[in-house]
Amino acid sequence: MRHYLPVCLLITGALSAQVLPGQEQGARLTSGWSADTVHIGEPVILRLEVDLPAGSVPHFAEVAVTSPGASLDQTRLEPMAVEYTFTFWELGRVMLPGIPVKIVAADGAERVIQTDSLSILVASVLTGQEHDIREIKGMIPVILRNPRSFWFRTGLAAVLVVVIALLWWSRRRLTGPAQAAKDEVLQPDDIATRALGKLSVGKYRPALASEYYLELSRLLRRYLEQRFLFRALEMTTSEIKDLLPGELDDPGTAALIGQVLEQSDLAKFADQHHPTKAWREDLRRVAAIIDRTRPEFRV
Repeated sequence: MRHYLPVCLLITGALSAQVLPGQEQGARLTSGWSADTVHIGEPVILRLEVDLPAGSVPHFAEVAVTSPGASLDQTRLEPMAVEYTFTFWELGRVMLPGIPVKIVAADGAERVIQTDSLSILVASVLTGQEHDIREIKGMIPVILRNPRSFWFRTGLAAVLVVVIALLWWSRRRLTGPAQAAKDEVLQPDDIATRALGKLSVGKYRPALASEYYLELSRLLRRYLEQRFLFRALEMTTSEIKDLLPGELDDPGTAALIGQVLEQSDLAKFADQHHPTKAWREDLRRVAAIIDRTRPEFRV
């Protein structure tokens, strides 16, 4: 008899349009697991992929697992697909609810398509051929009759005490500067500047422009979210542009933010291969945005 384990998912994101079937008006949503059967504790990938008319853009949901029998380890986003890596901790056939995807058409119309419920079989790691643990014998008592064993054990205990003391002293000596660095509170502009520095290192490849601009867009949206306290990571570029005039007194900076986000959308969703010169210029634009929006007073 099969044991069905329902898994509850928390779906977040701006998915407020009408829910439609998985295929509607030229849009097709497919889903599948990387394996039909998975063992307990073994990661497995669920891939959602959309086939859309020209000019349409997908917005994939952010998923969080609320059931103790499963965990979501990683989410990997592509222009027309998303991969969720799950790990399951209970035996049986796991049932996941349908996952929605919002589609924004070229004319701005929005709709939501949704997968059917998804299932996967979680099997035991045991093969059934393991030896009976009752064959394991208990410990055999050993009596040390040599009188010199007392001094041997005493010397060994003294050496262990000295080693533990040395390890404690060296660790306390080394953790002073490390603890000071750990206690340092970074401001949003500091975090964004460090991330931008890491992104600037290395050679830019125009053929992979969508991946580079995906990271640049996340960096800028995360900074705006932490600096101005609105959910920039869940908003579209047009929604952010409409909100910026109320958050910024400088129209030039608002226009610069909109320009970088639009360039990123073209690279991510229209698969435009921006040249290296344009990439370096967009890096300088993001650095200028961070510099112009630094807080005057720090806490």
